[in-house]
Amino acid sequence: MIATARKLLRHRGLLATLVERELKGRYRGSVLGFLWSLVQPLLLLAVYSFVFGHVFQPRTEGAEPYPLFLVCGLFPWIWFSSALAESTVALVANSGLIRRAVFPAELLPVVPVLSNLVHLLLALPVLALGLAIGRAQGFAVGGWGALAVPLVLLLEMPLIAGLGLALAALHAHFKDVRDLLSSALTLLFFLTPVLYPISAVRVPAVWWVVKLSPATPFTLAYQRALFDGRFPEPVLWLEMALVALVGWAIGAWIFGRLRETLVEAV
Repeated sequence: MIATARKLLRHRGLLATLVERELKGRYRGSVLGFLWSLVQPLLLLAVYSFVFGHVFQPRTEGAEPYPLFLVCGLFPWIWFSSALAESTVALVANSGLIRRAVFPAELLPVVPVLSNLVHLLLALPVLALGLAIGRAQGFAVGGWGALAVPLVLLLEMPLIAGLGLALAALHAHFKDVRDLLSSALTLLFFLTPVLYPISAVRVPAVWWVVKLSPATPFTLAYQRALFDGRFPEPVLWLEMALVALVGWAIGAWIFGRLRETLVEAV
């Protein structure tokens, strides 16, 4: 666990270069380029505002206006799910680099985590604009609690990176992992309070299932900081730290166990 973290820090310059290459490659030949990172969340916010503001108007206590509540949890979820999906195939997609004895394979699953984080950071101004409009309309949304978002992002990063390392190593050996992850992310999405506030879950057994989702404490923290405008509670910080530590430890351990056989597997 510590050795993997040290290797990432030691090769941080190469990691930054790989992330830059990934971002440039994604928008190469595009007219709008990086502006797509603003257009897409703006379009999502506009569509959700129209659908849930004029077509279907859910009345959930503690989640009004609902479109803003939804995107406060949805934008970070897109980072979580997209990063894991891309990290899973990172080793197989870059098998040529893996076969170079001196290349640190640990970097490849972390690149999608950081590149998708950049997209999230570019989407946050759009979310801030939506919250400002909501506040101007008289809704009690947004506030100084948004200052906690960078800390939440830093805490969630080891969790996503750890899971990405484990999934990438497992997928190199077992190609079914990508399809299993797709189904697991769909299930996990509905077991994480993105579409609904956790207070709306009335059945105790279901509440505990939702509460134990690894993405739940982070989703709740984003909702507290962005939607409610409050700093997350100390218990929530402890939950995030614990989940991040466990996720990173398990992921680094699995990657370390399978590290020696990656060249033959990819």
